[in-house]
Amino acid sequence: MMLRALSYTLTHGNDGLREATEAAVLNARYIAKGLTSDFDKPFDSAPMHEVVFTDKRQTRKGVHTLDIAKRLIDYGFHPMTIYFPLIVPGAMLIEPTESVGRQELDQFIDAMRSIAKEAIEDPELVINAPHNTRIGRLDEAAAARKPVLRWKPKQAATAS
Repeated sequence: MMLRALSYTLTHGNDGLREATEAAVLNARYIAKGLTSDFDKPFDSAPMHEVVFTDKRQTRKGVHTLDIAKRLIDYGFHPMTIYFPLIVPGAMLIEPTESVGRQELDQFIDAMRSIAKEAIEDPELVINAPHNTRIGRLDEAAAARKPVLRWKPKQAATAS
């Protein structure tokens, strides 16, 4: 990991690192501006390279951060970091990198705004997400208590 970080740093140089940092900050602020009308932002200050929202508005209809993250999968996005930072109840930490372009940022904002609307109009749609995956929602408590750390093929039924 250290070699990868060193390679990135040396490849970009001082000017490239500054540009990458500025792009990441701009992307986070763009998302903050785009989602503030639909999600609560617990901090008034302008975000740097990441922005935090909460599920405060959505919980009124029984929709929580995990539900929003799972629904985001249906829109083709990898879910954001959820329930972190720990000091923010229902936290959603969004960290767009410097390599994300405006089109993808707009698609993400549109998806999140759609989910916010669904949470109000049809909360069960969000609560039961994901809908477009091979496997539905897993029992995360059971997975934490009894993790399956290795795949085992099913035993074929033997003929008697």
